[in-house]
Amino acid sequence: MVVYPPLSWVSAASLLALMWPLFRRNFRILLEERRFKYRLVATLSIFSSLAAGYYVVSSLIVVVVFSAFKLAARTEAYSQAAMMNTFALQPPTTVWIQVAGMETEVSFAEVQVGDIIILSAGQTIPVDGHITEGAATIDQHVLTGEAQPVEKTLDDTVFANTLVLTGKIYVQVEQTGNDTAAAQIGNILCNMTAQRLEHEARSEQLADKLTLPVLAASGLAMVTIGPAGAAAIMNSGFGSTLFFSGPLSMLSHLNLASHHGILIKDGRSLEKLHSVDTVVFDKTGTLTLEQPEVSSIHCCADWPEAEVLTFAALAEHRQTHPVANAILAAAEWHGLEMTPPDDAAYTVGFGVQVNHQGNTLQVGSQRFMQQVGVEIPATLEEVKVNCQTSGNSLIFVAVNGQLAGALELQAQLRPDTVELVNKLHQRGLKLCILSGDHRQPTEHLARRLGIDDVFAEVLPEGKADKIRELQEAGRTVCFVGDGINDAIALQQADVSVSLRGATSVATDSAQIVLMNQSLQQLDQLFEIADGFNKNLNQTMRIAYIPGSVLIGGVFLFHFGMTAALVLYGSGVTAAMSKALSPLRQLSKPSNKP
Repeated sequence: MVVYPPLSWVSAASLLALMWPLFRRNFRILLEERRFKYRLVATLSIFSSLAAGYYVVSSLIVVVVFSAFKLAARTEAYSQAAMMNTFALQPPTTVWIQVAGMETEVSFAEVQVGDIIILSAGQTIPVDGHITEGAATIDQHVLTGEAQPVEKTLDDTVFANTLVLTGKIYVQVEQTGNDTAAAQIGNILCNMTAQRLEHEARSEQLADKLTLPVLAASGLAMVTIGPAGAAAIMNSGFGSTLFFSGPLSMLSHLNLASHHGILIKDGRSLEKLHSVDTVVFDKTGTLTLEQPEVSSIHCCADWPEAEVLTFAALAEHRQTHPVANAILAAAEWHGLEMTPPDDAAYTVGFGVQVNHQGNTLQVGSQRFMQQVGVEIPATLEEVKVNCQTSGNSLIFVAVNGQLAGALELQAQLRPDTVELVNKLHQRGLKLCILSGDHRQPTEHLARRLGIDDVFAEVLPEGKADKIRELQEAGRTVCFVGDGINDAIALQQADVSVSLRGATSVATDSAQIVLMNQSLQQLDQLFEIADGFNKNLNQTMRIAYIPGSVLIGGVFLFHFGMTAALVLYGSGVTAAMSKALSPLRQLSKPSNKP
């Protein structure tokens, strides 16, 4: 206007072009949904400023408004982009199949229903099917939640994305690709994501509530003060400041969380976390580690514990599955010297048989002992019953066809789990376990940790139903899980948390990932959420002050657009400063040595 007046008209036309789609969208919401959005006020403020001849001020306000929208959309877009890759299950490039009695390697893409694929220890099963030959111990906790590996043999069903721990099996393909049980969980997950109602940030909800009061005040100013007063009130900046400071506070606390090793993919979960009153844990892989630990050694016929453990470790010397690792770790902890067995020709099925220094060592499950003709004495019957009650498992050890003893394996708790449970109880939170595992071991673990309630033997689809039941009872639920079977429940929960190193579908589905793989970070997460809620409340109060002063000033002192711009700018600056305060704390040097 000062240098070249025609540019004012170009500027006005450009501003109208920018704001028109926003105005049209919010006007449609007003007509169809019968509700006001503060974006409508933001649009009308530009139109009213232009009508009053404030071209430069209008341009400055548009910059601020769109910057606020950009920040608000940034967290939402990041979350949506993460959900696009929610089911990244990677099949193998090639598999071995049986053709006319011969083993042939083919591309996995060529596998058809009815083919027989060959799988050995350490391989992930890529299809759903049933076993036509062989036997194996399979870890399927990521799909079913069962803590202990499952022994499977002829005609038993196996599922994609479960792991062969020991043995060799021939599997006839029944389902591949998107038809497998694991993929069906993914389909349910995607449908839930598409149907989930959009959750608006609290700052946006409060801004929308201010729409009618601002419009009413502006209309009153038009009648009593004139266009200048009406335009000034329309530019009071209540909503714009909230739009700007709310997302910025959120981003600051996302940064703060990342410094503590916590990845928050959906910033709005921070708001929800503050109102959580129930934390539900998956069992296997979340509260417990995949690798069990040897808790007791039960001996027969005066065999010493050290010798029974040594025999078991010798037999498992070259195995890499969790049970073998637990036995080898126990042997190392007891300081036992390990030498490779003489005969490395293993008989692998539900157990292992090796020859060492003239002795035949047999280590495995009760079924394996029955297969090789080793009798289980009555003295171990009570031990078996107790193990079944507590959810522990027995690994039997035989020497030359006679039982020497058995190793009792129990689930190994994640470090500091008991301390975390105590901290969460101190916060007044109700704690539950939700598991696909059997009821007795799940209840035993709950008593061991002091957890309030248990939901056991729940199918993957049923986990989401249990979460929904808690929500319908008025609970706000945070669910912590790690497996494919947890993905649907992660989507259903108000806040979802997983651990780094869990299955890709769990970490992709969860809103929050604990990158240090420590449940202790869950307590830190609640602290950060409390800090965010406090900071957000303070920034919102700051946002109200300049707008309130301006409206009062318009009616009492006839404030105009200059005062509106000054107060608006000061309000945005103060709210931004408060929103950024967590980052300033990070930049301060630590006093710790």
